[in-house]
Amino acid sequence: MKTETKTRFDEEGWTGHRSVRLRDTAGLARTLEPVDTEFSIPVPEGFRPDAELRIIHLEAGQLMEIPSQFYDLTVVTGILSGRVAFLMDHLQPHGQEEFRLYYGNSQAAPPTYPESLRVTTGPDGPQHRVIENDFYKIETMPESGQIWHMWNKKGANTSWHHNEWDTNKDKGGDPCHWAPNCWAAYPERITNGYDVLAGGEDIDLIDWNYAFGWRDPESRIISGPIFTEITRQGIVWPHPEHTNPEIKRDPSAFVEARVTYRFYGDLPWFYQSSVLETLKDMRCFFIRNCQFVFLANIFSHTFIAPDRTGLLPTDEAEIAVLRLMGQIGRKPYTHQQHSLSNVLPSKLAYYGFYNEDTTDGFALFQLTEKNSNIHQGEPVHSNHATLFSELPGWSAYYCRALSYTNQRYNPENATFLPKGERYEEENIGFLFTHNNLPQTLESMENADRQMKSPLEVTWDS
Repeated sequence: MKTETKTRFDEEGWTGHRSVRLRDTAGLARTLEPVDTEFSIPVPEGFRPDAELRIIHLEAGQLMEIPSQFYDLTVVTGILSGRVAFLMDHLQPHGQEEFRLYYGNSQAAPPTYPESLRVTTGPDGPQHRVIENDFYKIETMPESGQIWHMWNKKGANTSWHHNEWDTNKDKGGDPCHWAPNCWAAYPERITNGYDVLAGGEDIDLIDWNYAFGWRDPESRIISGPIFTEITRQGIVWPHPEHTNPEIKRDPSAFVEARVTYRFYGDLPWFYQSSVLETLKDMRCFFIRNCQFVFLANIFSHTFIAPDRTGLLPTDEAEIAVLRLMGQIGRKPYTHQQHSLSNVLPSKLAYYGFYNEDTTDGFALFQLTEKNSNIHQGEPVHSNHATLFSELPGWSAYYCRALSYTNQRYNPENATFLPKGERYEEENIGFLFTHNNLPQTLESMENADRQMKSPLEVTWDS
């Protein structure tokens, strides 16, 4: 079902309006383009935001009301400020369209718009939810709220999931979305003489601070006819399945994180952002801010597109397409991981997976990446991309990582990070149907250009 349902609008009885013009500057045709913008308007005492705000599209001289979602509203000295989200139905390359925000009608009733996103609370924990539209179904972990399972409803419509740890097998496996996480190294263990490579004592050297180990973190939910947004934040403590509880450790917090998901009813993708910050001087083996993990038999191929920023017009930047080896009867060495970390560029435009038999596809587009230190301004390290196509026998495994090395278990490779290091990312997780390779690659290129070329939004004065 499509949320973008238009109805004729009568402006009689409304106090006023502000116009906002949307313009494409990238030469791209836009279809169901999400718009999310700040606004401010004058309002009298007693103004009812739930009833006296409308978004109107001016079409061929006709005023047509479209579904909209107003949120983060505040009133200061008679000025209402906030944000509004809506979907723009269609825009030609280099085209522009006018929309209006009408406000102030004491007789208006709250609008009712159709909603195509269904969000239900699950029975297994405070963060357990099922989010569903016509393109996908996504389930979150009961305690942490991380994305747990995904279904591509336009593809095979079977669960995308992951399972590494035996203790989770009877609970539905581990999450698809592991990050943010940090492997914290303890100074007293860095020189304690462990032969970690020979003895396998790496668990005594580190704590595995994983966001999916959260236990009902602080959360905020914004919901409406256009999108539902779930934000969780808190200290990222060592996860018991990944840490030796017999080893005495520093009980104070090392890192905190904030993770946001936004789901739209009419779009085949979801938005994800994450922020991870060090709370004190520390040593670590790596920090990951975005990582999706799937069972190996879910996808047959991967594709990797390098970031073209800074390339000259004559430079070649081909998309790599690789068959995954982690399939039954396909992988030549049972215990050999297939690592791509040493042959890839440090920045990627996007990467993803597809299955040539089931037509399932998933791609990740990085919108922004920002590293800083809130105390000194310059970060000690900047992120680089580290990618694994698979690990022994159980998963196709991709991640973006900070200070990550192929010898991360060696004590001398622990990296010092000062207090206040902050790592931020924004990404789009895109579920798609794979029909043939040229069509898939073309659609990925088009999606990348559109997602990274936002509309120009201009309000009247």
